Amino acid sequence: MKRPPLQVAVVCWLVVGCAGVHRFHPNFYSLDGDIRLGEQLSKEVETDLVLLRHSALNQVVNTVGRRLLDASPEPAFKLFPYSYHVVDSPEVNAFALPGGPVYLNMGIVEVCETEDELASVMAHEMSHVAARHATEMLTTQNLSQLAIIAAVSVVPIPIPPIAWEGAKLGYVLSLLRYSRGKEAEADRLGLRLMNAAGYDPTAMASVFRKLSEQQHSLPSVVERFMSSHPLSEDRMRDAERRAAELERPAATAVAAASPSTFPQVKMMFAKD
Repeated sequence: MKRPPLQVAVVCWLVVGCAGVHRFHPNFYSLDGDIRLGEQLSKEVETDLVLLRHSALNQVVNTVGRRLLDASPEPAFKLFPYSYHVVDSPEVNAFALPGGPVYLNMGIVEVCETEDELASVMAHEMSHVAARHATEMLTTQNLSQLAIIAAVSVVPIPIPPIAWEGAKLGYVLSLLRYSRGKEAEADRLGLRLMNAAGYDPTAMASVFRKLSEQQHSLPSVVERFMSSHPLSEDRMRDAERRAAELERPAATAVAAASPSTFPQVKMMFAKD
């Protein structure tokens, strides 16, 4: 029986989109589609965010991002043009858009006491990008939604505003509710990434513990983060166990990294 044209197109795009960490997972998007969608969404979200223009802090964040990316043992990380942004918000939150844009609220930066802890947050978000979690989740939507979403990234013509709003809303809702499996995978990939870069992988569990404590003392401040990054006791213990099992890189590689200026920059920011 002859396939309807739309089904043929979907099959083709699913095959083309299978790249990254999950080479055999269906993904409606090509790698370029991930990047285009991320670029479009970043323009949208930045109309609602105030990005922090603190040069020293932005320099630290970008330096951490480059160090993580340069050391990545997983080729999938190098497929995307990561960018890093600090949001002027006391809310504890962090998120990444497909294709590379990573956003860190000042609230979560302040939770981090060391550069290793900051690196753990960034490595986790970068892992969502490398694993292509957002577009994998979009691929599991029903066929009518996929048809709209595909148009956003593969058709080089203006998209009707209503269609674009529908795709954007579907993405944002899915972004805030990653499955436990995808969160666990981002933890695992993030631990390997920060370990390869010479950061202390036990810092990830340390950040988890601090966020869990804030959930009890200041629940409204961490509410959005917890909705998208649920922290169970099992997850925290798993991060501790995996960190302990990692083989640390050669001391020479760690020594080659520049001394951290993160604590000093945080103090400067607090005085501003």
